[in-house]
Amino acid sequence: MDYREALLLWAARETGVLEAVTTDAETPAEVADETGVTERAARIVLEAMAELGYLEAVGGRAADGDDRTDIRYEITNRALGFVAKADVRSVGPVPHALDCVDRWIRLPETMKSGEPPAPEATSEDWTTNFVGAMATVDDAAVRASVTAAVHRNPDAERVLDAGGGPGVFSKEFVRRGFDVTLVDRPDVIDIDRQFLEHEPIELVEGDITDELPEGRFGLVFCSRVAHALSPDANRQFLAEAFDALEPGGSVVLTDKVRDRADDAALFGAHMLAQTDAGDTYTEDEFSGWLRNAGFVDVEVRDVPGLDQQIIAGRRPGD
Repeated sequence: MDYREALLLWAARETGVLEAVTTDAETPAEVADETGVTERAARIVLEAMAELGYLEAVGGRAADGDDRTDIRYEITNRALGFVAKADVRSVGPVPHALDCVDRWIRLPETMKSGEPPAPEATSEDWTTNFVGAMATVDDAAVRASVTAAVHRNPDAERVLDAGGGPGVFSKEFVRRGFDVTLVDRPDVIDIDRQFLEHEPIELVEGDITDELPEGRFGLVFCSRVAHALSPDANRQFLAEAFDALEPGGSVVLTDKVRDRADDAALFGAHMLAQTDAGDTYTEDEFSGWLRNAGFVDVEVRDVPGLDQQIIAGRRPGD
């Protein structure tokens, strides 16, 4: 998303313009009256949102064509994520992007305090927006990630999807015939209970750095989570993964690896803005954590069709 688009939508959300035009205000004049912004600001913002595809002009232009404050607007499907929160599949990536913009704007404060704003200070729908964005991961990336994981242990029967969010990877493992358990935070699992109600996926509430579900898994899979964790938390997760695996089982992570992914350092800055301890890490760091947890056959490699790297290790057999 162009930074101007993101900041425009963020400003529209912060001023109430976004809520007004997606609920009961149709014209720039009505939006201005409801929100307190100037009519010029309302007109320009709504016109820009229409140009970007979030709104559609449906009539109301004055006969002489001079008064653009009377044009009526309706939201398009692209804007449904701002109003449709019941089904995270309708949310899309933009609301979460605006939550991230909010934290980027507060980055100077975070750099001094070491603590980003609490989720509820960013958005009352923070978790829903986050899960909605995670549900939009590219299908090709899902298939490439799951294929790479399966290659690490083709004989696996049970898969633990650690921090699996909306379950897009879990569903791909199920499609390939695996018995799948997904573990994530309670607020995420609450959403998953509806989102995945028709999928044969066991849902477990938990902290992946504290205690993973009991049982022996052939694969522990973790996509796009390591960057949100501190080094110590990553060490704790890998220790838990080792204990959750059956002998000969494998752990497979996907993430941006510094000096391998083009934007890994910048994404580390994104984690500075978004989390209290996250970062991106080097191949040596990941390899060291895996070996210290007891894993062997450690590898970090690129995967065709995936914009991140695969980080993997195997628990030795008996």
